[in-house]
Amino acid sequence: MSGDPWDDGAVAAARKLKGYLTPRPFVCLVPGVDGARALTQAWPPAAELLAEAFWPGPLTLVLPASPDAPAAVAEGGAIAVRPAADPVSSALMAAWNRALFSTSANRRGETPPTDVSRALAALAAAPGGEAIEVALAPSERSEPAGRPSTIVDVGATPPRLVRAGAIPVERIRGVVGELEEEPL
Repeated sequence: MSGDPWDDGAVAAARKLKGYLTPRPFVCLVPGVDGARALTQAWPPAAELLAEAFWPGPLTLVLPASPDAPAAVAEGGAIAVRPAADPVSSALMAAWNRALFSTSANRRGETPPTDVSRALAALAAAPGGEAIEVALAPSERSEPAGRPSTIVDVGATPPRLVRAGAIPVERIRGVVGELEEEPL
């Protein structure tokens, strides 16, 4: 699911569909590194190194949010950013030319769906699910989703692994050196 991160109603509707009872941050898909920098207050060397090594790709960076960042998707003064990597999202980002919030299309506690048909089925019965619009028709040939993005807080010193994901921790460590790992 994606939407305008400056539209509090859109963010609230996504949280309702997901089944979140309290505000939670969402990642902001951005149109490239410049889009990420525009939403952040600082761009430390670790952010530069990781962006060069893995973007576009399944790496989300957490950084201090700029005053212009959409507050509805930030948490504790930080914002999560990642450029879109797939062709459809990349084209949407190029046309929109600003950030979109994004989250997996599953209810809280459920496994994320691997194609459009499953996403529609998972969310259709959720409160607000009748309002879901799909830009792409469901297809039998949908590509299955992979692991979720790896999330690294590069606003921390040393950088801190928030969530292990598609990019192995060893590869992240190979780029930034020291990496603090939260218990998962």
